[in-house]
Amino acid sequence: MKIIAIGAHLDDLELACGGTLAKAVKNGHEVRMVVLSKSDYTHYNGLKGRSSEIAIQEGKKAALVLGVENLKIYDFPTKDIPNDSSVVEVLNKEFDEFQPDLIFTHWQFDTHKAHMNTALATFAAGRYYNSILMFEPFPPAGRSYAAFRPQLYIDITEEIELKIASLKEHKSELEKYGEEWFNTIKARAQYRGFELISNDPKRLKYAEAFEVVRLNFNLL
Repeated sequence: MKIIAIGAHLDDLELACGGTLAKAVKNGHEVRMVVLSKSDYTHYNGLKGRSSEIAIQEGKKAALVLGVENLKIYDFPTKDIPNDSSVVEVLNKEFDEFQPDLIFTHWQFDTHKAHMNTALATFAAGRYYNSILMFEPFPPAGRSYAAFRPQLYIDITEEIELKIASLKEHKSELEKYGEEWFNTIKARAQYRGFELISNDPKRLKYAEAFEVVRLNFNLL
């Protein structure tokens, strides 16, 4: 299977579907990560966040931890990724070149405008593709007027430590959020895993959850 994951920023994909991508690579699937911005950031008050150089360096290391060597990074504005033909055509080219069987992207009701626009552009570019899943937003981006609907779960019990290890490569983000960032990420994966509890009630697994845009399910 060929899987492509579309994110607005470097660290979005590791945070939302890193365990799933690591699992896919381990199981022999071909994975491409596409990030639409170099992810440098300046606050409205002029305070500088991470530079593009640091974000790219960290993002490349994080992808390799997941086992993903195919990482594409574009240069749309970090805070203002548009939902227009410029993004749609970049993604059209990616999809035509890669021919994915499965597409991951942001949740369409994400309160981060760049995330929302990335999702909408992905839907437009992926209109001829049969399987698109939206990954779960992480607070504060998920605090929306709509509720994320976990419809499809992927067990990442064996990949949870790889997911955390990849996020630890984003040292600039760790400086911003602190060690509690990892604890909350792991806790949510554990909660989603609990929703998929196996026949052994003592075994709490970890999972990532997705909302379905559409899914081609083949019984053969």
